[in-house]
Amino acid sequence: MAKTKDKGNLSIHTENIFPIIKKWLYSEHDIFFRELISNAIDAMNKRVVEEAGIDTADFAVEVKIDKKKKTIQFSDSGIGMTADEIERYINQIAFSGAEDFVDKYKDVQANIIGHFGLGFYSSFIIAEKVEIDSLSYKEGAVAAAWECEGSTEYEMSAGKRKKVGTTITIHVNEESLEFLEEEKVNGILEKYCSFMSFPVKYNDKVINEKPALWNRQPNEVTEEEYREFYKTAFKQHDEPLFWIHLNVDYPFNLKGILYFPKFKNQIDVNKGEVKLFCNNVFVADNLKDLIPEFLLLLKGGIDIPDIPLNVSRSFLQSDTQVRKISNYIVKKVADHFKSAFKSDREKYAGYWKDISDFIKYGLLTNEDFFKALEKQVVYKTTEGVWLTIEEYLERNKSDEKPQKIYYAPGENTQVSYLELLKKQNIDVVFAESMLDSHLFQKLEMGNQEIRFVRVDSEINDDLINADKEDEKDSDNVTLSSKMKEIFDREINGDVEASFSKDDYAKFIKANPQAIELLAPYIKTEEESTKINIYNVPAPVRVELGDAAMKEISEHIYTEVQVETKSLKVDSIPAMIIFDEFMRRFQEMNTMGNQGEFDMLKNHKLILNSENPTIKKIVKLKEAGESAKVKTMVNFVHELALLEQKPFSGEELKKFIADANKIIELI
Repeated sequence: MAKTKDKGNLSIHTENIFPIIKKWLYSEHDIFFRELISNAIDAMNKRVVEEAGIDTADFAVEVKIDKKKKTIQFSDSGIGMTADEIERYINQIAFSGAEDFVDKYKDVQANIIGHFGLGFYSSFIIAEKVEIDSLSYKEGAVAAAWECEGSTEYEMSAGKRKKVGTTITIHVNEESLEFLEEEKVNGILEKYCSFMSFPVKYNDKVINEKPALWNRQPNEVTEEEYREFYKTAFKQHDEPLFWIHLNVDYPFNLKGILYFPKFKNQIDVNKGEVKLFCNNVFVADNLKDLIPEFLLLLKGGIDIPDIPLNVSRSFLQSDTQVRKISNYIVKKVADHFKSAFKSDREKYAGYWKDISDFIKYGLLTNEDFFKALEKQVVYKTTEGVWLTIEEYLERNKSDEKPQKIYYAPGENTQVSYLELLKKQNIDVVFAESMLDSHLFQKLEMGNQEIRFVRVDSEINDDLINADKEDEKDSDNVTLSSKMKEIFDREINGDVEASFSKDDYAKFIKANPQAIELLAPYIKTEEESTKINIYNVPAPVRVELGDAAMKEISEHIYTEVQVETKSLKVDSIPAMIIFDEFMRRFQEMNTMGNQGEFDMLKNHKLILNSENPTIKKIVKLKEAGESAKVKTMVNFVHELALLEQKPFSGEELKKFIADANKIIELI
């Protein structure tokens, strides 16, 4: 190499290559750290191959910042380059133009990185000028220097390096001075270089002190090493529940570890951290093309040397290999749970509460995972055992189709309902996750023979005294109708049926006796006919008949629908019932508890006609004790509501006031 400087032009047929590199090829400006350091690592690996037996104890990549000079320097112990090699690999970038570059290389695989100087040219993202000083390992080689200011012109001269390797110096432009800040540089190096195969030094500190654990065989790693790696590599303080060590050589090369934290009923893919590496070089985290969304809830790292990346190493190509890798990861995770379910059911149930939301989210978002694991979903029952859906159906056999699976949102809610079902030997499963409504619907769609029923969505026929006759007074008025009227009046006020003109005409045609019987009680308006049903005396209602009264009730719209049932237990005064599918619809829309409270504005109140308190309220009404009736009706209703939601504010004040009034009545 002559001591004088040689000038030349890069072999590019357009000057637009640098804007493309900055804006299209490398969207993240800190990426030049990764590219230059990984190139340096590659150079050291090549030197180990070329110089067999060489002592690598001092091999390292050193990063130095000089804020005064506004420079970032990368120095390695790699194979180095001669002047001819700089000419070949740096200068002769055989692109025919910007458009051809995009077309030709946007889908090229990762192994072109380092070829044609592409990784090196990422330095121009932040550079005013870039300098190379390199000494080749070849016998008799002399150091060569190169510099370029981001145009297609360059200069070459004799270099200053005394040791084999390469030094790259970036003169940082004014828009990128942030990359001279120590804290920022340290963070970038930790992000990209934590597991590179040779030491990466910055401020005399080795960034990558501990190698990636997944590069070792699973049988070589202790439990303590797994736990320690989890805490240091992912900056976690809690212990992981467990982990899966991935290690496969065929049909692709893949290594990795996936850690499972405790999810505690919290699903947030933004809190997960699954990093993708290529030969220990960080590529990206949380890549949905490769790692299914539900697995992004985990912590871990996956290294795939032959992963198909584009030129910038940042984006996966959409091809069959990516799908195969993705399917493999899903299968390995599913296999882990299936194996645990089969080999140690007790342990499986033990960590289910901490992991169930992860599994359910996976079942809902990934069809392969659903097919693999739907039969391993377990729920705790009122008997304290954990059952799969199949096991529940076997224990609670019924001729009813579809067969019902009863569930409650928790062990400490709907206590009366649980007691009622338990006395009839009906198991109830506890569905405490906000994802359960979605999962139930998916399971029902796949199996038309089952239906999930929340305990407060209906009164099971097995809980009712079907043969019990309703008591009647001398006017033939039933006890249950009296109960309904009392609660209706106190809770809903005026209970009014409203018919359109056409509907009322049809009603009269079907029930001609109503013309005379209802004449004193109807209110006719221009477009409708209204009947305040409780202004109609009870004997008249009896005379109208069940069919007419049923049709009238179908035209009554109240926030609270009051019904009476004869339950097989007399200890429960009243229960709230809310339609299963309406509840699910609202729960799916709200994905939280607040929506459930709003749902209770419209509900069904079931009065137990066998309960002594309800019977006493009827007697108090007949005795003219209106104030006591009002207090007791409100309190019974509030007790039923209390099983559905906690009270606060004005609701709580009213409940306490009513409770005090009840105490005064005792």
